[in-house]
Amino acid sequence: MISSPSENKQHFLYLILGLSLVFGLIILIGYLAIESQHQETEKQITTELETVAQLKAKTITDWYHERYSDAEVAMVNQIPSQYLYNLEVSQKYDVSREDLIAWLDSLVASYDYRGIILLNRTGEMVISVPDTASVSGYSSDTTLKRALDSDTPLFTDIFKDPESGIVQMEFWVPVRLRPGERSLGVLVFQIDPGRYLFPLIQTWPTPTRSAESLIVRLVGDEVLFLNDLRHVPNASLSLSIPASKENVPAVMAAKGYKGIVRGDDYRGVPVVASITNISDTPWFIVAKIDQDEIYAHFTEFSRFVMGGIVLLLCIAGLGVLIFWKTRENEFISHQLQQQEHELFLAERIRLLMQQANDPILILDKDWYILEVNDAAVSMYGYSPDELKGKKWFDLRSEAAKKDIPEDLIRLSQTNSLILTTEHQKKDGTPFPVEDSIRIIDIQGTRYIQAIIRDLSERKAHETELLEKNTELYAMNEELSASYEELASQQEELRDQMEMVRQSERELTELNHRLTEAQRAGRVGIWEYYIKTGKVWATKEACRIYGLSPVADGLHDITEILDCIPDRERISTAIHDLIERNIPFDTTYRIHPADGSEDRYLSSIGELHYDEEGKPVKVFGVIQDITEKYLLMEDLRQNQEKLSALFNSRILGSVFSDIHGSIFEANDEFLRIIGYTREEFLRDGVKWTDITPPEYRARDAEAITEAHETGVCTPYEKQYIRRDGSRIWVLTGYVLIGEAREEAVAFVLDISKSKANEERIQSLNQELEERVIERTNQLQFINEELQAEVEERLSAEKKLFETLSVLSATIESTPDGILVVDNNRNISVYNKIFEEMWQIPDSVLRLRDERVILKEQASRVQNPDHFCSRIAEIYQNPELDSFDVIELADNRILERTSRPQRIEYTIVGRVFSFRDVTKQKEMEGAYATLAGSPIRFS
Repeated sequence: MISSPSENKQHFLYLILGLSLVFGLIILIGYLAIESQHQETEKQITTELETVAQLKAKTITDWYHERYSDAEVAMVNQIPSQYLYNLEVSQKYDVSREDLIAWLDSLVASYDYRGIILLNRTGEMVISVPDTASVSGYSSDTTLKRALDSDTPLFTDIFKDPESGIVQMEFWVPVRLRPGERSLGVLVFQIDPGRYLFPLIQTWPTPTRSAESLIVRLVGDEVLFLNDLRHVPNASLSLSIPASKENVPAVMAAKGYKGIVRGDDYRGVPVVASITNISDTPWFIVAKIDQDEIYAHFTEFSRFVMGGIVLLLCIAGLGVLIFWKTRENEFISHQLQQQEHELFLAERIRLLMQQANDPILILDKDWYILEVNDAAVSMYGYSPDELKGKKWFDLRSEAAKKDIPEDLIRLSQTNSLILTTEHQKKDGTPFPVEDSIRIIDIQGTRYIQAIIRDLSERKAHETELLEKNTELYAMNEELSASYEELASQQEELRDQMEMVRQSERELTELNHRLTEAQRAGRVGIWEYYIKTGKVWATKEACRIYGLSPVADGLHDITEILDCIPDRERISTAIHDLIERNIPFDTTYRIHPADGSEDRYLSSIGELHYDEEGKPVKVFGVIQDITEKYLLMEDLRQNQEKLSALFNSRILGSVFSDIHGSIFEANDEFLRIIGYTREEFLRDGVKWTDITPPEYRARDAEAITEAHETGVCTPYEKQYIRRDGSRIWVLTGYVLIGEAREEAVAFVLDISKSKANEERIQSLNQELEERVIERTNQLQFINEELQAEVEERLSAEKKLFETLSVLSATIESTPDGILVVDNNRNISVYNKIFEEMWQIPDSVLRLRDERVILKEQASRVQNPDHFCSRIAEIYQNPELDSFDVIELADNRILERTSRPQRIEYTIVGRVFSFRDVTKQKEMEGAYATLAGSPIRFS
């Protein structure tokens, strides 16, 4: 088909829409690429800033804690305190100036202090290492008094000495002989931040033109920069900015912000920064970089992407133009092909119309006949020209023309319709026809196609068929009557069947109820057929014997007897029933065939006879009485135990009530109260009569308690015997019965115990008199010893306080501590050492350093070097050592050891272990960052 102008316009709109979508997609892809690169750049920069800030904060915190730990260790060291005591009071301790200087030199050399100064309590310098080290007047005035009164080292923060202009920080350590005493002086540890702290802060792991890190603290209403800055020389402790400039990252840090922020730095340049605090210090660290540097490479990438987008848009536009021209040429060529094809189809349709068996008419929109085929000419008797001058409705008979208005309405509602009507030939002969009407569109013009089929033969067949249907209807009426009679008979039969089914359902229900009753009562029914030796049993009977049910329900008698241990007795009982008509009623035990627990059964049976009076079968019932049998057996055993207890000669047992009546008493109770059984029964003894008046109130309390709880607490009392004497007893009872007025009481004769108590009391009184006499003799000796003991206790208390401080110091230090004496026995170790080396507690309890050394060697990567180094240390007792140890699990430890001295004698060695694994990992990460530049995709 040739496309219409409206379709060409629609294609053009589709093309424009497609072109817009392509342009939009190109722009969207470009935008997404730019945005993705923007986010990736920011993520990479923020990650680097956070890593640098956190790594430096962690490193500074560890460094600060190490220095603080050094100060704590120095605080408990006795060398400076003993030296000051010798200077101030007397030469009591054997500590020389050389010893003190040697100790201070080792600290300065090991931990890179600028200097260590020892001051007395007046602030005068006693010793300094090196000799040039000194404490400024500013520092002494602000810190000395606080340090002397403090129980812990004081940190002065970073400050610039007004006198010398030197930037430094100090730890002031109070010096005391014992905790709680007055300070003898102060040790001042001076640290140069420029040696370690400032270089650590100022370095950056990657090449950059603007990135830097800095530490600040809040001073009043200003934020003070503590280190030198990249863009401002000599800014340390000199540059500060008002805290009101809230857009500056340094101010944000001082006000508590953390994480990634944006703002203007101290130069007023926009930056991106990461903020974090440094634990246990008033410092905050800020790692920042200029936004211009961050987005420099991103801007170049954005320009490249925008150029690519413009180029792609031009290429897409050119491609669409070429496609449109090609499409236009193909459209014109396609139209020519369609016209040729339509001419070919028109010729084929004309040939098909002429060769069709049914008449075919082509009508215009006004129903005038335009084309006819040869079949139409033959059917109607008109020539082609005569038919072409007529309307389609002119072909109808006069009788059928009255339906034309209705048919036109139906045709207006659809494009195709089949009508059954009546046409007439040229000679006026009417004949029935079937008109198939269809509206067709040819190049925008409306035409009507009518295919007409002669129904004359069909009508004749329909008339004949109608007659046959009439005859069939009459036969059907006769068949219906017969069917109704048959249905009546079927209804009667159905009622009878329903009655049978109801009876079956009732029988099934009764059988089900019987089965359930047997199961609930554990009752089974059995029949023993004498001639066949077979036993029929219900399902419950099979379950009791542990037998599997069979289809006919019959089991051999031997299957039943095999389950009965006492089968001879049961066989004899059945034989006596059959032969001598002795009733069968017995109880016996079985081993179920399925291996379940033994059961106890009660079984009865009766004999049934045939018509001749001969025994045919035994009908019987069994019941599982296992629980009942076991309960009866337990009851029998309990009764035997109760009887044995009641007749026991250990306890007096009494059945009585709370009103005093005694119903029954055993021989032991009669012995206790001094009555024979004849006298007891004759006199009608009540327990209230043989109870002295002073114990009746206690009896009433016991009865009240028993009413509340059912039993009373055993208590002591006396009974009046028949001869008038009294006897001590311990009694207790339980109330029984619904009204709780009857009691079972037990009475124990404790008269011998009471006699023994009186004798013991007499002996105790005699012993107390002797003790008093001996006490008076010892009191004088005790007073003499007390003075000496108090003196020793005072000395021990002071020693304990010193040891307590030392123990707390060892446990609070982050290092693992191991102290070994000269015999290589372990004196002290802390919890950190145990957790660090993971040595079993059973090994540590041996206190043998050689055994622990083997455990340590098994956990290091180079055991030979580890052992040889220990041997070298012990060969040189005066040696101070430092080693780095790599463990098998990749942890890294630093080991420091020094000789332990009491005064000037070496009595052992102190080993200190520090886990520096995380520090080494951070240094590695720091080194990795230093070698990885920022890359842009």
